[in-house]
Amino acid sequence: PPCVEFSSCGGVQVADGSKDAIIIFNCPRASEAEFVEELLYKTEELRGEELLMTVMVNPLLVDMGVTGFGMAGRRLRERLIDGLVPAYTLRTLPWGALTRVWPQLFTVWQEDEVAEGGYRMIKAMDRLPSNPEVEDIYDIENGDMKAPQEGLGILNALGDFVNGMMAL
Repeated sequence: PPCVEFSSCGGVQVADGSKDAIIIFNCPRASEAEFVEELLYKTEELRGEELLMTVMVNPLLVDMGVTGFGMAGRRLRERLIDGLVPAYTLRTLPWGALTRVWPQLFTVWQEDEVAEGGYRMIKAMDRLPSNPEVEDIYDIENGDMKAPQEGLGILNALGDFVNGMMAL
């Protein structure tokens, strides 16, 4: 329809966004993060409450090779990504999948020939787990790793710190 326009991220933008009600980013990458952030702030300022929704399909806005491991990646995450609500997630894995359909929890599934539908849920979480966490969930479920012990030991704290840094 004439009310739908397509544009690339970055470069010179000629499209008139003054009437936009919904913005959809299809697979924005870390190299485009600055433009995505700029466009979002500009459109929110222009449209205010009339901007109904922003959708990002498979975003990869933080990539250690582009944004770095340190402060740049953390700041981008705080400014742009942390405020977003993942409404739908489907990440395929060699042994299963990670899913979410909002408002339900994030769920980790493992292939299982005898389960109805061919998968069984092995864990549900209220937050998006990092890639290492997903692999640990699988390993614990299949007896390849012991579940971490609860407590505030120095090694647990160090492990939490390292996992937090990896989540950037």
